[in-house]
Amino acid sequence: MDELVSEYWDICPLRELILDHGSEFGAHRINKDGSWDSEFKRHVQALGIKLILAAVRHPQTNGKVEKWFHTYVRFRGKFETLEEFIQWYNRRPHGALELEKLESPEDAF
Repeated sequence: MDELVSEYWDICPLRELILDHGSEFGAHRINKDGSWDSEFKRHVQALGIKLILAAVRHPQTNGKVEKWFHTYVRFRGKFETLEEFIQWYNRRPHGALELEKLESPEDAF
């Protein structure tokens, strides 16, 4: 999280962050009222970021990141480094954008 803040905060501060219920976030210890606490949660909230817990057994909540990982697993063998994959991923034409112009996520951004 600190690397994200130091590298990209000036470009676009993060307002919200969707989490699963993973133990690395402390979100697996949810109280009966739906609240939970962890060092990670306190740190992120101190940055002004609103945390949103993904619904359990509801993959649509994390659909974009799940698709990213699916694409990474599918194509990672074609790239020598993660950085090469990310460059390709952000520069490929995307059907949700102006496909007739072969617009990429990088173009849209």
